[in-house]
Amino acid sequence: MIVKQKSQKKKNNSVGVAFVHHNDQQNLENSLVSLKETALSLINEIIIVDNISSSFHPQRIKQIFPQVKFIFNRENVGFARANNQALSNLTSDYVLLVNPDTKFLPGALPQLLAVLEDDPQVGAVGPLLSPGRNRWQVSFGQKVNLWEELVQKCWRNIIYSRQLGHWREVKEVGWISAACLLARREALVSIQGFDEQFFLYFEDIDLCYRLRQKGWRIMLCPQARVYHWGGTSTSPKANWSRYHYRRSQLYFYQKYNSPGEVKILRFYLGFIVLFLRVRLLLSSSSSSSSPPEREIIRDWSQLRREKFNHEK
Repeated sequence: MIVKQKSQKKKNNSVGVAFVHHNDQQNLENSLVSLKETALSLINEIIIVDNISSSFHPQRIKQIFPQVKFIFNRENVGFARANNQALSNLTSDYVLLVNPDTKFLPGALPQLLAVLEDDPQVGAVGPLLSPGRNRWQVSFGQKVNLWEELVQKCWRNIIYSRQLGHWREVKEVGWISAACLLARREALVSIQGFDEQFFLYFEDIDLCYRLRQKGWRIMLCPQARVYHWGGTSTSPKANWSRYHYRRSQLYFYQKYNSPGEVKILRFYLGFIVLFLRVRLLLSSSSSSSSPPEREIIRDWSQLRREKFNHEK
């Protein structure tokens, strides 16, 4: 999807905010309140894209931010496409991509904005994300491959995350999480926004990779702090979430990593299919077979063989 280039006009140095929402209204309202309390003067516009939530009350949002605009999808189009819908309707010089399950601490958005304004080559910047209790999420990195993902899970998330709260200097990184990402609109236009073949997960890493390919810098601003609880709108659908994570991972690896890594990942997906088949066999021996289980196995089997069209 092409993000529209806005007409030439005087720079307003203001921030347009994009939320993608799916069955998470209370967190969304809390996040909006935190933005209002900490950065109201910087916010020029807000667009909320609702991916067919089962229950959503826009009037409650209007009570917090009367100027908010909504886009209502008739189906769940995914995170990447929904963000592109918002980007196509925002006109501000800077765009804040943010998840509903976030809370901005005082000074966070001004500090992120200062990083962009200080260096015109910076395309995007992110804060430190915390789930609370003085813990910090490893929501950034240099590259993504099998080794880095293994290190992140076995080392960085256990030990490294405790040290992040002591960081103070702005650092250049390879990618940052779109759970909270402030970008220069010009930079997003230069890469035509998100790759919509990503439904959920890895789309933010891909975005940062393509920004860097265009010459933009990606920065982490540790002094900007944002609470992020993570996974609120997807956790009830564990199998659904895991499937889309692996699908996006496979697409990302095909797009950027070596054929050997792709083969290893497909081999791992084969183990998942085998595990699901054994689980179905054991459950069928004690009760009637489950159509949802069979559908899950079918989807994972197809995923293992799936190939994607993309430009390297």
